[in-house]
Amino acid sequence: MQETDPLIFKYLDIKDEGGLNLKLEPAPAGYADLFDRPVMLKKLDLELDFSVGVDTILLEGRVSAELEMECARCAEPLTRSFEDTFDEVYPDTVEYIDTREVIRETIGLLAPIKVLCSDSCKGRCLVCGTNRNRQSCACKAEKASPLEALKGLRVEKQEKPGKKDI
Repeated sequence: MQETDPLIFKYLDIKDEGGLNLKLEPAPAGYADLFDRPVMLKKLDLELDFSVGVDTILLEGRVSAELEMECARCAEPLTRSFEDTFDEVYPDTVEYIDTREVIRETIGLLAPIKVLCSDSCKGRCLVCGTNRNRQSCACKAEKASPLEALKGLRVEKQEKPGKKDI
C-alpha cells in the first residue's frame, strides 16, 4: 500500500478528525489510458467528502472533467465539460481507504458514446467527404435498397423430409 499516494487515506485518521473534505486537481495524463482516441482528457477536478458513521465511513465524490472529442457526424474537434458523482461506504475493518479505483471508474464513464458539435450538424458528404456544415457539394448519394445484396440470390427447393413419391 502506497501511503504517500494522495488518493489513499488512513481510516483512523479520517475517523479521528470526524471526516475529511478535499478538492484535488490530479494531472489528466494519469488517466489518459481510460479513453480511446479521439477522446482526450484535458482537465480534471475531484471533490472528496468523507463522513464518519458509527462503524463506517461514507465517501461522496464528484468528478468534473473537460474532454476533447470529435463530432460523430462531421469529425470536427470539440471540447465539452462533464460531471458525475459517486459514493462508497467503507467498513471499520479496513486500515486504508483506497479511492483510486472508484475515481478511475467514474472518470472512464464520463465520455458519451456519441457527441455532436451541434444538434443541427449536417455531417460529411458520404461521396466526397466535404464538411457540409462549411460548404455544400453537388454529390448525389445513391440510396441503395437494404435488400439489394439479395437480388441475385437463388434458393433451391429441398424435399420435405418424410415425403416420398410412390
